[in-house]
Amino acid sequence: MIVIIRKLMILFSFILITSKAGSNENQLNYAIKYCQQDMQQFRASGLSTKQYLKFCECYMIKMVNALDEKEINYQKKYNKPSGKYIKLSKKYKNQCI
Repeated sequence: MIVIIRKLMILFSFILITSKAGSNENQLNYAIKYCQQDMQQFRASGLSTKQYLKFCECYMIKMVNALDEKEINYQKKYNKPSGKYIKLSKKYKNQCI
């Protein structure tokens, strides 16, 4: 699951920096779909298909909702998530499994 978190954190940075969608809903749907279609991460997770799909939905919703202006500005400036955001990702991972 650690590999999943790292990859998903990279995904969030990518979404924040490159997204022209301007809609949180579009970004959320993209993030959930991206997670759910990542077969390498699915196999690494050890979860059943149903568990993994639910995990992606739960985790992505929590992570997108955790984004605020301060975090967005931090990620744009440093091109990586803040320590606080990484701690939240670990907390949400455990909540969503």
